[in-house]
Amino acid sequence: MTGAWEVPDALREQHERGEIGGRTVQITGAGEVECARYEPAPLADGRVRIRTVRSAVSSGTELTYYGRAASNVKLHKHWNEALRLFEAGRPGIPYPVTLGYRAAGEVVASEHPDAPVGLRVYGKWRHTELTSMPAAQAAQQRLADGLSWDDGVDVAHMGPIGVNAVAFAEGAHVGHPAVVFGAGVVGLITAQIARADGADPVHVVDRLPGRLDIARSLGLDVLDPASVDDISAALKMRHGPEAIPIAWECTGSPLALHESIRTVRRRGAVIAVGFYQGEAAGLFLGDEFHHNGVRLIAGMIGNLHQSQSWPSLQRRTIDLALAGPLRLGGLPRLTVPVEEVARGFEALARPAEVLQVALAYD
Repeated sequence: MTGAWEVPDALREQHERGEIGGRTVQITGAGEVECARYEPAPLADGRVRIRTVRSAVSSGTELTYYGRAASNVKLHKHWNEALRLFEAGRPGIPYPVTLGYRAAGEVVASEHPDAPVGLRVYGKWRHTELTSMPAAQAAQQRLADGLSWDDGVDVAHMGPIGVNAVAFAEGAHVGHPAVVFGAGVVGLITAQIARADGADPVHVVDRLPGRLDIARSLGLDVLDPASVDDISAALKMRHGPEAIPIAWECTGSPLALHESIRTVRRRGAVIAVGFYQGEAAGLFLGDEFHHNGVRLIAGMIGNLHQSQSWPSLQRRTIDLALAGPLRLGGLPRLTVPVEEVARGFEALARPAEVLQVALAYD
């Protein structure tokens, strides 16, 4: 590849495994994002090479690695797998850091009939032009006819985040009002899945009018906290104090987590889906959490519900997207060439204007 960069030590194993190649997004030690170019490693036996067509940036997890004030715990502490504890002393991830788990592309090199050249696939690979995976996995992750590339980037991981979060409700939401805090991509997907499962109505709370407009376009009930003195009181006066069994917190804000706790009924449940950074300022556990016996459930995707597996989460996402109750690729996005990834990350600092950013590899 003309102009290929030398592979840094921090990325050598990824490169040798065939996980990155060609134009590749990485975060530097200064917290800046750039597009590098790496010669792809030889394709190992039993694997196929995939050319990425589209990937999308997670405006939650990935932005915690970005900027001089990057907050991701793995940049500051090390994960002790044996104890399942974070320990101070050294970072768990060295720079440069490659990112990404929302991607779709096509097979461009294969000797396996079940995953031929031209097969459209979805996956959780990094923001990189060329990646590889086992042929059997590529065959299992075929992107269904009727789904676009922009749909495909959310089949492997983002859709499953919502399916998994709703599974933690254990059906308590069916036939009842439910509330989703946050009209980002995770919140919008979770709200659609909760509605498809039988919650009625599904309220979406967000402070950004543009995001509420998107939720409204999906047929969801929207609430702007600025329009009432007390959002939780307004919901309870509308439906009754015992009416709302489940709320999903999808912003990662401790303030929103506190409001979620205030919103559900006595012995209701709040399913925490967001990625919380730093100390939990604004969360008062001696208030409604204590007096109403609210259950707080970690419903993040790293904690799969016992009834689910990655294939089942992905199948449910595909079924809902094909049948119509779940809009994925139709959610607004700013699409930029991968070489302009820095412009894309800068745009995510304007959440009132930009819901999400996708990268094109044309």
